[in-house]
Amino acid sequence: MNERIIEQLVETFKHDFELLQNDLGALERSIQEKMRLLGKGLLQRLLDKGSHGYQGTSIACQCGDSMKFIHHRLKNIHTVFGWIKVKRSYYYCPDCGHSFVPLDKASGLGSEQISPGLAQACCLLSVDDSFQQVSRKIEQLFGQRICDDTVKQVVHKAGSVALQQHNKELESFFTNRQIPETQANPQKLYITVDGTTVHEDDGWHEAKVGCIYWEDEQFKRQRRYIASLDNSEIFGWQLWLEACRCGLRQAKEVVYIGDGSGWIRSEQQKHFSKSTFIIDFYHASEHIWDCGKVLFGEGTEATNRWVCKRIDWLADGCTRKLLNDLKRRRKCHRNLKREALDNLIRYISGNEEQMRYDLFRSKGYDIGSGAVEAACKSVVGKRLKQSGMRWSRAGSSATLALRVTWLNYRWEQLWQKKPLAA
Repeated sequence: MNERIIEQLVETFKHDFELLQNDLGALERSIQEKMRLLGKGLLQRLLDKGSHGYQGTSIACQCGDSMKFIHHRLKNIHTVFGWIKVKRSYYYCPDCGHSFVPLDKASGLGSEQISPGLAQACCLLSVDDSFQQVSRKIEQLFGQRICDDTVKQVVHKAGSVALQQHNKELESFFTNRQIPETQANPQKLYITVDGTTVHEDDGWHEAKVGCIYWEDEQFKRQRRYIASLDNSEIFGWQLWLEACRCGLRQAKEVVYIGDGSGWIRSEQQKHFSKSTFIIDFYHASEHIWDCGKVLFGEGTEATNRWVCKRIDWLADGCTRKLLNDLKRRRKCHRNLKREALDNLIRYISGNEEQMRYDLFRSKGYDIGSGAVEAACKSVVGKRLKQSGMRWSRAGSSATLALRVTWLNYRWEQLWQKKPLAA
Protein backbone atom coordinates (compact mmCIF):
# COMPACT_ATOMS: atom_id res chain seq x y z
CA MET A 1 0.00 0.00 0.00
CA ASN A 2 2.80 2.42 0.91
CA GLU A 3 4.57 1.74 -2.37
CA ARG A 4 1.41 2.51 -4.32
CA ILE A 5 0.89 5.81 -2.50
CA ILE A 6 4.54 6.79 -3.06
CA GLU A 7 4.27 5.98 -6.79
CA GLN A 8 1.15 8.12 -7.05
CA LEU A 9 2.90 11.02 -5.33
CA VAL A 10 5.94 10.71 -7.58
CA GLU A 11 3.69 10.72 -10.63
CA THR A 12 1.68 13.70 -9.35
CA PHE A 13 4.74 15.84 -8.63
CA LYS A 14 7.18 14.41 -11.19
CA HIS A 15 7.64 17.65 -13.11
CA ASP A 16 8.54 19.53 -9.91
CA PHE A 17 10.88 16.79 -8.75
CA GLU A 18 12.66 16.41 -12.08
CA LEU A 19 13.80 20.02 -11.91
CA LEU A 20 15.46 19.40 -8.53
CA GLN A 21 17.02 15.96 -9.05
CA ASN A 22 20.59 17.21 -8.72
CA ASP A 23 19.96 19.35 -5.61
CA LEU A 24 19.23 17.15 -2.60
CA GLY A 25 18.61 20.07 -0.26
CA ALA A 26 16.12 21.72 -2.61
CA LEU A 27 14.44 18.35 -3.20
CA GLU A 28 14.07 17.84 0.56
CA ARG A 29 12.51 21.28 0.96
CA SER A 30 10.12 20.70 -1.91
CA ILE A 31 8.97 17.34 -0.54
CA GLN A 32 8.65 18.81 2.95
CA GLU A 33 6.39 21.59 1.68
CA LYS A 34 4.21 19.15 -0.25
CA MET A 35 4.00 16.82 2.76
CA ARG A 36 2.95 19.82 4.83
CA LEU A 37 0.11 20.59 2.43
CA LEU A 38 -0.92 16.95 2.25
CA GLY A 39 -0.75 16.65 6.03
CA LYS A 40 -2.94 19.70 6.49
CA GLY A 41 -5.53 18.30 4.09
CA LEU A 42 -5.46 14.85 5.68
CA LEU A 43 -5.75 16.26 9.19
CA GLN A 44 -8.66 18.49 8.21
CA ARG A 45 -10.45 15.63 6.44
CA LEU A 46 -10.08 13.27 9.41
CA LEU A 47 -11.39 15.88 11.83
CA ASP A 48 -14.33 16.67 9.56
CA LYS A 49 -15.28 12.98 9.51
CA GLY A 50 -15.02 12.63 13.31
CA SER A 51 -17.76 12.82 15.93
CA HIS A 52 -16.68 16.35 16.97
CA GLY A 53 -16.93 15.25 20.59
CA TYR A 54 -20.68 14.75 20.45
CA GLN A 55 -21.89 12.71 23.46
CA GLY A 56 -25.64 12.85 23.01
CA THR A 57 -28.25 15.50 23.68
CA SER A 58 -27.19 15.90 27.31
CA ILE A 59 -24.38 14.94 29.67
CA ALA A 60 -23.99 15.10 33.45
CA CYS A 61 -22.89 18.40 34.92
CA GLN A 62 -20.68 18.83 37.97
CA CYS A 63 -23.54 20.58 39.75
CA GLY A 64 -25.67 17.42 39.58
CA ASP A 65 -27.93 18.69 36.79
CA SER A 66 -27.47 18.09 33.06
CA MET A 67 -25.61 20.04 30.43
CA LYS A 68 -27.51 20.30 27.16
CA PHE A 69 -26.03 20.05 23.70
CA ILE A 70 -26.38 23.53 22.19
CA HIS A 71 -24.61 23.45 18.82
CA HIS A 72 -21.27 22.88 17.12
CA ARG A 73 -18.67 25.60 17.41
CA LEU A 74 -15.80 26.16 14.99
CA LYS A 75 -12.34 27.01 16.23
CA ASN A 76 -9.29 27.92 14.17
CA ILE A 77 -6.29 25.89 15.29
CA HIS A 78 -2.66 26.42 14.30
CA THR A 79 -0.96 23.06 13.70
CA VAL A 80 2.46 21.96 12.49
CA PHE A 81 0.87 21.73 9.02
CA GLY A 82 -0.84 25.12 9.12
CA TRP A 83 -4.23 26.51 10.15
CA ILE A 84 -7.26 24.21 10.22
CA LYS A 85 -10.87 24.54 11.41
CA VAL A 86 -12.08 22.23 14.16
CA LYS A 87 -15.78 21.61 14.66
CA ARG A 88 -16.57 20.98 18.34
CA SER A 89 -19.73 19.99 20.18
CA TYR A 90 -20.69 22.56 22.81
CA TYR A 91 -22.63 21.74 26.00
CA TYR A 92 -24.14 24.19 28.47
CA CYS A 93 -25.80 23.84 31.88
CA PRO A 94 -28.60 26.43 32.33
CA ASP A 95 -28.70 25.70 36.07
CA CYS A 96 -25.11 26.60 37.04
CA GLY A 97 -23.87 28.24 33.84
CA HIS A 98 -21.05 25.72 33.36
CA SER A 99 -20.06 24.87 29.77
CA PHE A 100 -18.02 22.02 28.37
CA VAL A 101 -16.42 21.11 25.03
CA PRO A 102 -15.59 17.37 25.18
CA LEU A 103 -13.35 17.41 22.10
CA ASP A 104 -11.06 20.05 23.61
CA LYS A 105 -10.48 17.94 26.71
CA ALA A 106 -10.03 14.68 24.80
CA SER A 107 -7.68 16.10 22.18
CA GLY A 108 -5.61 18.31 24.47
CA LEU A 109 -6.75 21.68 23.14
CA GLY A 110 -6.53 24.66 25.46
CA SER A 111 -7.71 28.24 25.26
CA GLU A 112 -4.83 29.07 22.91
CA GLN A 113 -5.41 28.55 19.18
CA ILE A 114 -2.58 26.07 18.88
CA SER A 115 -2.48 22.31 18.45
CA PRO A 116 -0.79 20.02 20.99
CA GLY A 117 1.86 19.07 18.42
CA LEU A 118 2.86 22.63 17.63
CA ALA A 119 2.65 23.59 21.31
CA GLN A 120 4.96 20.75 22.28
CA ALA A 121 7.47 21.84 19.63
CA CYS A 122 7.36 25.40 21.02
CA CYS A 123 7.86 24.14 24.56
CA LEU A 124 10.68 21.79 23.61
CA LEU A 125 12.64 24.59 21.95
CA SER A 126 11.81 26.94 24.83
CA VAL A 127 13.59 24.82 27.43
CA ASP A 128 16.80 26.17 25.89
CA ASP A 129 15.95 29.33 23.95
CA SER A 130 14.17 32.63 24.48
CA PHE A 131 10.60 32.94 23.25
CA GLN A 132 11.75 35.25 20.45
CA GLN A 133 14.32 32.73 19.22
CA VAL A 134 11.78 29.91 19.41
CA SER A 135 9.39 31.92 17.24
CA ARG A 136 12.10 32.20 14.58
CA LYS A 137 13.05 28.53 14.80
CA ILE A 138 9.47 27.31 14.51
CA GLU A 139 9.15 29.21 11.24
CA GLN A 140 12.43 27.75 10.01
CA LEU A 141 11.56 24.17 11.01
CA PHE A 142 7.85 24.01 10.21
CA GLY A 143 7.21 26.99 7.96
CA GLN A 144 4.69 28.27 10.54
CA ARG A 145 4.71 31.82 11.86
CA ILE A 146 3.88 31.98 15.52
CA CYS A 147 4.44 35.10 17.62
CA ASP A 148 6.65 35.00 20.68
CA ASP A 149 3.72 35.96 22.93
CA THR A 150 1.90 32.77 21.90
CA VAL A 151 5.06 30.76 22.56
CA LYS A 152 5.25 32.36 26.00
CA GLN A 153 1.60 31.53 26.74
CA VAL A 154 1.91 27.83 25.93
CA VAL A 155 5.22 27.51 27.77
CA HIS A 156 3.71 29.10 30.88
CA LYS A 157 0.65 26.86 30.60
CA ALA A 158 2.57 23.60 30.16
CA GLY A 159 5.19 24.63 32.71
CA SER A 160 2.49 25.49 35.24
CA VAL A 161 1.04 22.00 34.84
CA ALA A 162 4.50 20.50 35.37
CA LEU A 163 4.87 22.66 38.48
CA GLN A 164 1.44 21.58 39.74
CA GLN A 165 2.45 17.94 39.32
CA HIS A 166 5.52 18.51 41.51
CA ASN A 167 3.40 20.25 44.14
CA LYS A 168 0.75 17.52 44.06
CA GLU A 169 3.40 14.86 44.60
CA LEU A 170 4.58 16.73 47.68
CA GLU A 171 1.02 17.25 48.95
CA SER A 172 0.28 13.57 48.35
CA PHE A 173 3.28 12.57 50.43
CA PHE A 174 2.23 14.84 53.29
CA THR A 175 -1.29 13.38 53.14
CA ASN A 176 -0.65 9.65 52.86
CA ARG A 177 3.14 9.37 53.40
CA GLN A 178 3.52 7.41 50.19
CA ILE A 179 7.14 7.47 49.03
CA PRO A 180 7.75 7.60 45.25
CA GLU A 181 8.63 4.41 43.47
CA THR A 182 12.37 3.82 43.24
CA GLN A 183 13.68 4.10 39.68
CA ALA A 184 17.37 3.34 40.29
CA ASN A 185 19.53 1.11 42.46
CA PRO A 186 22.83 2.94 42.97
CA GLN A 187 25.69 1.75 45.13
CA LYS A 188 26.77 5.29 45.88
CA LEU A 189 24.39 8.24 45.62
CA TYR A 190 25.57 11.86 45.56
CA ILE A 191 23.30 14.74 46.55
CA THR A 192 24.76 18.16 45.77
CA VAL A 193 23.10 21.47 46.58
CA ASP A 194 23.74 25.12 45.77
CA GLY A 195 21.96 28.37 44.97
CA THR A 196 21.98 30.89 42.16
CA THR A 197 19.95 34.02 41.38
CA VAL A 198 17.21 34.92 38.92
CA HIS A 199 16.25 38.47 37.94
CA GLU A 200 12.53 38.97 38.55
CA ASP A 201 10.34 42.06 38.31
CA ASP A 202 11.02 43.09 41.91
CA GLY A 203 14.74 42.26 41.95
CA TRP A 204 17.07 39.29 42.19
CA HIS A 205 15.86 36.15 43.96
CA GLU A 206 17.58 32.89 44.87
CA ALA A 207 16.84 29.75 42.94
CA LYS A 208 17.85 26.66 44.87
CA VAL A 209 19.35 23.87 42.79
CA GLY A 210 20.01 20.23 43.54
CA CYS A 211 21.85 17.69 41.41
CA ILE A 212 21.53 14.01 42.33
CA TYR A 213 23.91 11.69 40.53
CA TRP A 214 25.17 8.11 40.52
CA GLU A 215 26.73 5.51 38.23
CA ASP A 216 24.46 2.92 36.67
CA GLU A 217 25.28 -0.71 35.92
CA GLN A 218 27.17 0.34 32.78
CA PHE A 219 29.23 2.84 34.83
CA LYS A 220 27.50 5.70 33.07
CA ARG A 221 26.78 8.75 35.22
CA GLN A 222 23.08 9.49 35.62
CA ARG A 223 21.78 12.85 36.84
CA ARG A 224 18.48 14.19 38.07
CA TYR A 225 17.78 17.80 38.97
CA ILE A 226 15.68 19.85 41.32
CA ALA A 227 15.42 23.61 40.79
CA SER A 228 12.97 25.80 42.63
CA LEU A 229 12.30 29.38 43.67
CA ASP A 230 10.47 28.11 46.76
CA ASN A 231 11.82 28.46 50.28
CA SER A 232 14.43 26.04 51.60
CA GLU A 233 11.90 23.93 53.51
CA ILE A 234 9.84 23.10 50.41
CA PHE A 235 13.00 22.66 48.36
CA GLY A 236 14.35 20.23 50.94
CA TRP A 237 11.27 18.01 50.70
CA GLN A 238 11.38 18.13 46.89
CA LEU A 239 15.04 17.15 46.97
CA TRP A 240 14.32 14.26 49.35
CA LEU A 241 11.46 12.92 47.21
CA GLU A 242 13.62 13.03 44.08
CA ALA A 243 16.46 11.33 45.97
CA CYS A 244 14.02 8.57 46.98
CA ARG A 245 13.21 8.03 43.29
CA CYS A 246 16.93 7.81 42.61
CA GLY A 247 17.47 5.07 45.21
CA LEU A 248 18.26 6.99 48.40
CA ARG A 249 16.99 4.23 50.71
CA GLN A 250 18.67 1.44 48.72
CA ALA A 251 22.08 3.07 48.26
CA LYS A 252 24.93 1.65 50.33
CA GLU A 253 26.60 5.05 50.54
CA VAL A 254 25.05 8.52 50.39
CA VAL A 255 27.25 11.60 50.04
CA TYR A 256 25.90 15.12 50.51
CA ILE A 257 28.03 17.99 49.16
CA GLY A 258 27.42 21.71 49.64
CA ASP A 259 29.07 24.95 50.65
CA GLY A 260 27.96 24.71 54.27
CA SER A 261 25.59 27.69 54.27
CA GLY A 262 22.80 27.66 56.84
CA TRP A 263 19.94 26.36 54.71
CA ILE A 264 22.11 23.72 53.02
CA ARG A 265 23.26 22.40 56.39
CA SER A 266 19.72 22.51 57.79
CA GLU A 267 18.25 20.45 54.94
CA GLN A 268 21.07 17.92 55.27
CA GLN A 269 20.34 17.44 58.94
CA LYS A 270 16.60 17.19 58.32
CA HIS A 271 16.49 14.82 55.35
CA PHE A 272 19.94 13.26 54.88
CA SER A 273 21.34 13.02 58.42
CA LYS A 274 22.86 9.58 57.78
CA SER A 275 24.77 10.77 54.72
CA THR A 276 28.43 11.75 54.66
CA PHE A 277 28.37 15.55 54.58
CA ILE A 278 31.28 17.11 52.68
CA ILE A 279 31.98 20.83 52.47
CA ASP A 280 32.83 21.54 48.85
CA PHE A 281 36.64 21.63 48.72
CA TYR A 282 36.80 24.40 46.16
CA HIS A 283 34.44 26.59 48.17
CA ALA A 284 36.57 26.02 51.27
CA SER A 285 39.65 26.92 49.24
CA GLU A 286 38.03 30.20 48.23
CA HIS A 287 37.73 31.15 51.91
CA ILE A 288 41.50 30.71 52.27
CA TRP A 289 42.08 32.80 49.15
CA ASP A 290 39.84 35.56 50.49
CA CYS A 291 41.83 35.67 53.71
CA GLY A 292 45.17 35.59 51.89
CA LYS A 293 44.23 38.55 49.70
CA VAL A 294 43.47 40.64 52.79
CA LEU A 295 46.75 39.63 54.46
CA PHE A 296 49.13 40.01 51.52
CA GLY A 297 47.23 41.81 48.75
CA GLU A 298 45.48 40.56 45.66
CA GLY A 299 47.62 39.01 42.94
CA THR A 300 50.88 39.03 44.90
CA GLU A 301 53.40 36.21 45.03
CA ALA A 302 53.22 36.24 48.82
CA THR A 303 49.49 35.61 48.69
CA ASN A 304 49.96 32.77 46.25
CA ARG A 305 52.60 31.06 48.39
CA TRP A 306 50.67 31.49 51.64
CA VAL A 307 47.36 30.29 50.20
CA CYS A 308 48.71 27.30 48.25
CA LYS A 309 50.55 25.96 51.31
CA ARG A 310 47.40 26.10 53.44
CA ILE A 311 45.21 24.62 50.75
CA ASP A 312 47.63 21.67 50.67
CA TRP A 313 47.13 21.29 54.44
CA LEU A 314 43.39 21.41 53.91
CA ALA A 315 43.53 18.77 51.16
CA ASP A 316 45.58 16.49 53.46
CA GLY A 317 42.94 16.81 56.20
CA CYS A 318 45.26 18.82 58.47
CA THR A 319 42.56 21.17 59.71
CA ARG A 320 43.98 21.23 63.25
CA LYS A 321 47.39 22.28 61.94
CA LEU A 322 45.73 24.94 59.79
CA LEU A 323 43.69 26.31 62.69
CA ASN A 324 46.74 26.49 64.99
CA ASP A 325 48.65 28.38 62.32
CA LEU A 326 45.80 30.84 61.81
CA LYS A 327 45.42 31.44 65.55
CA ARG A 328 49.15 32.16 65.94
CA ARG A 329 49.07 34.57 63.01
CA ARG A 330 45.96 36.27 64.40
CA LYS A 331 48.00 37.58 67.35
CA CYS A 332 50.23 39.52 64.95
CA HIS A 333 47.45 41.47 63.22
CA ARG A 334 44.77 44.02 63.93
CA ASN A 335 41.70 45.49 62.23
CA LEU A 336 40.80 44.07 58.80
CA LYS A 337 43.54 41.45 58.78
CA ARG A 338 42.53 40.11 62.18
CA GLU A 339 38.88 40.14 61.09
CA ALA A 340 39.73 38.13 57.96
CA LEU A 341 41.62 35.58 60.08
CA ASP A 342 38.74 35.40 62.59
CA ASN A 343 36.28 34.70 59.77
CA LEU A 344 38.43 31.91 58.37
CA ILE A 345 39.01 30.40 61.82
CA ARG A 346 35.26 30.36 62.53
CA TYR A 347 34.54 28.83 59.12
CA ILE A 348 37.03 25.99 59.47
CA SER A 349 36.24 25.37 63.16
CA GLY A 350 32.55 25.06 62.37
CA ASN A 351 33.11 22.65 59.49
CA GLU A 352 36.07 20.53 60.63
CA GLU A 353 34.08 17.31 60.57
CA GLN A 354 32.99 17.98 56.97
CA MET A 355 36.57 18.84 55.84
CA ARG A 356 38.27 15.47 56.36
CA TYR A 357 39.32 15.48 52.74
CA ASP A 358 42.08 12.90 53.19
CA LEU A 359 39.53 10.42 54.56
CA PHE A 360 36.95 11.25 51.88
CA ARG A 361 39.46 10.78 49.08
CA SER A 362 40.62 7.48 50.55
CA LYS A 363 37.02 6.27 50.27
CA GLY A 364 36.83 7.39 46.66
CA TYR A 365 34.34 10.21 47.31
CA ASP A 366 34.02 13.30 45.20
CA ILE A 367 34.96 16.31 47.34
CA GLY A 368 33.78 19.08 45.02
CA SER A 369 30.32 20.35 44.14
CA GLY A 370 31.15 20.78 40.47
CA ALA A 371 28.03 18.86 39.44
CA VAL A 372 25.63 21.26 41.12
CA GLU A 373 27.65 24.34 40.15
CA ALA A 374 27.35 23.16 36.57
CA ALA A 375 23.63 22.59 37.19
CA CYS A 376 23.22 26.19 38.38
CA LYS A 377 24.55 27.27 35.00
CA SER A 378 22.96 24.64 32.77
CA VAL A 379 19.57 24.28 34.48
CA VAL A 380 18.91 27.86 35.61
CA GLY A 381 21.48 30.16 34.05
CA LYS A 382 21.31 28.87 30.48
CA ARG A 383 17.58 29.54 30.25
CA LEU A 384 16.63 32.14 32.84
CA LYS A 385 19.74 34.32 32.93
CA GLN A 386 20.27 35.20 29.31
CA SER A 387 21.14 38.81 28.52
CA GLY A 388 18.44 41.29 29.54
CA MET A 389 16.00 38.70 30.88
CA ARG A 390 13.65 39.65 33.69
CA TRP A 391 10.83 37.41 34.83
CA SER A 392 7.56 37.35 36.71
CA ARG A 393 7.52 34.73 39.46
CA ALA A 394 4.86 32.74 37.59
CA GLY A 395 6.91 32.85 34.38
CA SER A 396 10.25 31.92 35.93
CA SER A 397 8.73 29.08 37.97
CA ALA A 398 6.81 27.61 35.01
CA THR A 399 9.74 27.84 32.59
CA LEU A 400 12.12 26.35 35.15
CA ALA A 401 9.71 23.48 35.89
CA LEU A 402 9.45 22.75 32.16
CA ARG A 403 13.23 22.71 31.76
CA VAL A 404 13.66 20.34 34.71
CA THR A 405 10.94 18.08 33.25
CA TRP A 406 12.94 17.78 30.04
CA LEU A 407 16.29 17.25 31.76
CA ASN A 408 14.82 14.58 34.05
CA TYR A 409 13.42 12.52 31.14
CA ARG A 410 9.76 13.15 32.07
CA TRP A 411 8.75 14.99 28.93
CA GLU A 412 6.47 12.30 27.53
CA GLN A 413 4.77 11.86 30.89
CA LEU A 414 3.89 15.55 30.94
CA TRP A 415 2.42 15.62 27.43
CA GLN A 416 0.45 12.43 27.98
CA LYS A 417 -1.49 14.43 30.55
CA LYS A 418 -2.45 16.97 27.83
CA PRO A 419 -1.28 20.04 29.74
CA LEU A 420 -2.93 22.64 27.48
CA ALA A 421 -6.35 21.22 28.34
CA ALA A 422 -5.63 21.00 32.07
